[in-house]
Amino acid sequence: MEKQSPREDAERHASKKLAAVLRTDIAEGRLAPGARLPSYRQLAERYGVVVNTAQAAVRLLQAEGRVTIRPGSGTVVRSEPDALPEDLRGELEEVRGQLRQTREALSAAEKAVTTLLERLPAAASVETRREPGNSG
Repeated sequence: MEKQSPREDAERHASKKLAAVLRTDIAEGRLAPGARLPSYRQLAERYGVVVNTAQAAVRLLQAEGRVTIRPGSGTVVRSEPDALPEDLRGELEEVRGQLRQTREALSAAEKAVTTLLERLPAAASVETRREPGNSG
């Protein structure tokens, strides 16, 4: 993995912080569906960041489906139906929890099998490794 310079790391952090501010503005209605975001340059001036950082923040929001970038005409806040429905979000979290429990159960089962195999006598251990029908 490529190591980031401190400057690149700071810019990435700044773009995430700016995206969080804009995300809040959208969620709280200060930027309503259909509203245009300020230009990258205006965002950079308003929030004290470089233009590339403002652009990266807006692209994060685009990736989340919160805005649509229209080259030449600006960035527009998307309507709420594009957001993930709350009941679906809950179901996804439930399935994530089930997967975590399954991974934990599988890990425990693997440890139990390893412990049992270690308790087998050496001759029995060899027998269990032979394929069925293989006479030796």
